[in-house]
Amino acid sequence: MPAIGLRFPRRVPVRLGSRSYNVRIDSGHLERLSAEVRRLKLGTHPVVVSNPTILKSHAETVAKELSRGGLPVQVLTIADTERSKSMTTLARLLTELADRDGPGRRLYLVLVGGGVVGDLGGLVAGLYRRGVPYVQVPTTLLAQVDSSLGGKTGVDLPQGKNLAGLFYQPRLVFIELDFLETLSDRQFRSGLAEVAKCGVIRDPALFAFLERTPFLLLRESSDSIGWVVSRAVRVKAAVVEADEQETRGIRTLLNFGHTFGHALEAATHFTRVYTHGEAVAVGMLVATEIARRLKVIPNGDADRIHRLLWHLELPTSVRGVTFAQLVKAMSHDKKWGVGRNCWVLPVKVGRAVVRRGVPDDIIRAAMRTVMEG
Repeated sequence: MPAIGLRFPRRVPVRLGSRSYNVRIDSGHLERLSAEVRRLKLGTHPVVVSNPTILKSHAETVAKELSRGGLPVQVLTIADTERSKSMTTLARLLTELADRDGPGRRLYLVLVGGGVVGDLGGLVAGLYRRGVPYVQVPTTLLAQVDSSLGGKTGVDLPQGKNLAGLFYQPRLVFIELDFLETLSDRQFRSGLAEVAKCGVIRDPALFAFLERTPFLLLRESSDSIGWVVSRAVRVKAAVVEADEQETRGIRTLLNFGHTFGHALEAATHFTRVYTHGEAVAVGMLVATEIARRLKVIPNGDADRIHRLLWHLELPTSVRGVTFAQLVKAMSHDKKWGVGRNCWVLPVKVGRAVVRRGVPDDIIRAAMRTVMEG
């Protein structure tokens, strides 16, 4: 990736008292991983968790770097699909981890992959022996700016996404920007949806940078994407620090676009009809339309959000699912809470609020604006 001169912090701390950790961000710095891990004194036997695709492209390299530092590395793999986030796969990984345990061994996990690996692997780490350390090495843009941070772990149930899980913080998040070069344009754009989310809810400068930056420059400049990643990481770190376990209503802001987005994923059975980022992009439009109809956001700001998602070439409408299926899927969303809906609504670019009890007719009208046909 060529550089263009933008500066960004290579270390972003997540300050959570005894659960604090650093997010390391750079390109071409993978050789520092083993030293970082040794410094943290996480254990004696690292277990890399990945999927077969990432294993060939990145995880084997990570395992070699850890081994070069004198660490006896073992590898566990899961299928490269959202369906891996299941109770069945969870039980299998816990059993395989126990098989690799023994006297004198202190296991810890190194999770190399996207959101599926991170969410599932984090839950395995939190449950095994009531908690073993783990390191996140996210390989997708979406994981680098969102799912690897904040300690939310989980698996899906038939009724919805991430319904079984816990809060369990990593000891380190190690972001290698060069990993992004292997992503398809679709995967890269999917990650940009979560970046755009951060801009809408808390960082107008990040939002404006995305508005004026061509997609090709984001893809090809390590400085450009490094700056974007660091800004999104700082947004999430600040929110997590203020409300680690989502008990104060602050962390709920990170769910902007997710109420409808998760329903869209569930209604399409977590297949590849929509990536997570694509579903969230449509969800952001639904939430923005609700805000517009409630007259809590100026039309100009609502239009900017719509134009940015169009500029990033993210989906702005729904296909392959019925209105009734989406309504049913939303009724199972864990953010609904005792029959009372909860939406994160933008009030301007750079600020959002949590609104409960949005009238059903407004929700349905907003949903219909993204339905094709």
